[in-house]
Amino acid sequence: MPVFNLWREKLNGFLLPFKEGNTQLVRFSPTAIFIASIATAIIISTQTDPIIVVIMLTLLTIGGTIARTRWRIVIRLVARFELVILFWIFFIPFLYGETLLFAIPTPFGLLNTYTEGLELGILFGIRMLTLITLFTAALSHMTLIEFIQALRTLRIPISILGSLLIMLRYIPVFIAERSRMQDAQELRGLDRGTRARRILSMGYMVGSTIDRALDRSMVVYDAMTLRGFGRGTMVKGAGFRNTDVILGFVVVLLVLFVHHLDPSWQGVISI
Repeated sequence: MPVFNLWREKLNGFLLPFKEGNTQLVRFSPTAIFIASIATAIIISTQTDPIIVVIMLTLLTIGGTIARTRWRIVIRLVARFELVILFWIFFIPFLYGETLLFAIPTPFGLLNTYTEGLELGILFGIRMLTLITLFTAALSHMTLIEFIQALRTLRIPISILGSLLIMLRYIPVFIAERSRMQDAQELRGLDRGTRARRILSMGYMVGSTIDRALDRSMVVYDAMTLRGFGRGTMVKGAGFRNTDVILGFVVVLLVLFVHHLDPSWQGVISI
């Protein structure tokens, strides 16, 4: 149990919300969840109307609540990608478009803001938010091993899965180590230095952590190779279950729903 609690604490600072422990899925196979998420992401990525994307995000929230998604963890992890989302919203209006919305005076001249860029930025931002929420919520319903099993079912090469498994297992360790180093530097007066000094210290901390992580991963890989890693079946595929038909039915309903709302899909799908 102490090992399990330590692993759970490290996952709380991780960027992927895998389920802790050995809890197995009851209703759907991890492969079906992964495929359904990819299919839904494709549908979301093809939308050009922000209202439809917001409706799909609302449906995703309702469906996730019914499926008992751990929204507290999901929302916390999605919030970490806020800079990626805000990038699309705040920068595209200044770089793209023809219809001038307003101009901001700067020491270097006028900074023009365009209507088309603002609309495109909002669309991309909502898309990004919906996609990140989708995959984060989907991964929260499976363990790390179940995720690897899903990829194995899809015939992903063993060499890639092995590297991915090692990476995902050790990322929480590296994050915890970086956090300890940051706490140690703050106790030594990091916050009281100049901004340039703090940036330099932070860069050294991140660089040294990456360097140590690389050395440790090489040692771990060599040790696992000596123990037979890569010579046999690392993990078996998860396969499918009879209840996976429900997920397929949900994806089909989503396609029909978008076909009904989005005129651009009328020529793609004929009923």
